[in-house]
Amino acid sequence: MKIRIDHIAKIEGHASFTADIVKGDVKSAKIKIEEGARLFEGIMRGRNDVEIPELGSRICGVCPVVHNLTGFRALENAFSIEPKEDAVLLRKLMMMGQLVNSHALHLFFFSLSDFFGFKNDLELINEYPEKTHDAMKIRDVGNKLVEIIGGRTIHPLTPCIGGIRKAPDLEKLKLIFNECKTVLPLTIKLGELFIGLKYPDFQRKTSYVSLTSDKEYAIYEGDLKVDEKILKPVEFLGKVKEFQSGDRVAKRTNIVENLPERQKEHSYMTGALARLNNNREKLNSEAKKLLEKANLNFPLYNPFYNILGQAIELVHCFEESIKILEQIIDKQMDLGEMVVENRNGKGVGAIEAPRGTLFYDVKIKDGLVENINIITPTAQNIANLEDDLEEFEKIGGFKKLTLGEKKEKIKMLIRAYDPCVTCAVH
Repeated sequence: MKIRIDHIAKIEGHASFTADIVKGDVKSAKIKIEEGARLFEGIMRGRNDVEIPELGSRICGVCPVVHNLTGFRALENAFSIEPKEDAVLLRKLMMMGQLVNSHALHLFFFSLSDFFGFKNDLELINEYPEKTHDAMKIRDVGNKLVEIIGGRTIHPLTPCIGGIRKAPDLEKLKLIFNECKTVLPLTIKLGELFIGLKYPDFQRKTSYVSLTSDKEYAIYEGDLKVDEKILKPVEFLGKVKEFQSGDRVAKRTNIVENLPERQKEHSYMTGALARLNNNREKLNSEAKKLLEKANLNFPLYNPFYNILGQAIELVHCFEESIKILEQIIDKQMDLGEMVVENRNGKGVGAIEAPRGTLFYDVKIKDGLVENINIITPTAQNIANLEDDLEEFEKIGGFKKLTLGEKKEKIKMLIRAYDPCVTCAVH
């Protein structure tokens, strides 16, 4: 028999699901992307190098900031340019706004109704009007952070090679500083709500991949942590195998390596749960308290807790935004674009998008894009999600559910990953 879900609601983009079941055992579980390839990499080849971040930000309306900044990081690494410290602070602040915007949307409006059995978000909004207001306020502040630094809420205007073109308005910085302090308690309340939810009891061991840093909870910069190994981004990409088969529009990825206890080629997970597994000791104080209150055992191999990971990161992002704003308010910032004399080179940019690590691997010759490879978080997560889905349908009690109940549980797991189909088919 087959379990087929023609449309998975409340994710970014269009996807379906099919599982083949023989004598009660799941033989395959496949996510099918129901969108055409958009061919952004082909569009970028042959164009001026500075167009990479501008075009990249058009890949996704939910996370344009991270595409834009990852493009600039790739170019800066290709040209051996170190961005100015003040510009890095502003970029990090934009990334906090990016994560807040996306996490608040996914947590409250995409995932939460799954735990209460609501068929649509209107039921959720009517039942919890105060929490709906809080979620909207949280997301609004995230958008404002991006707008104040980047010039607008999507497709930012101010980032440039080595810096930021224009300093943000001082009065707007002061206003958003106060808003962040006001909203922080709301994020803690929302986090406590997600701590109290009952997550399905499901475990499957996998590899977790994210940026990591000795200095901070890595979002904007760092090395790659894979299990217990620390790799430079270019080293990690050397272990990644991209593959595509049949009628699958989106590429998938696996890690290829020799491990005595594991197959040579295997899937991996990136995103909030990966970041918590790898970097939780670097969380800011209130976020760390929230994690301790959740009383979780690490390493944590339950993908449903990716949702709680996002809730904890919301708190961290507001704490981090307050810390950065305290540093830059009333400071004369050194910004501006750097002059690039030699526009030749290869470089990799890696930044943590809301859904996981985003990679831009570029080769520039005489100021033109000779080659570019973009690996998005969802493209990396699909293989791991399919492996989870195959195993999830074997857990106790699943076989006793009605077909309709099985479909709801499957959709719940898919939504826990917060997939972005638009990025996957870039």
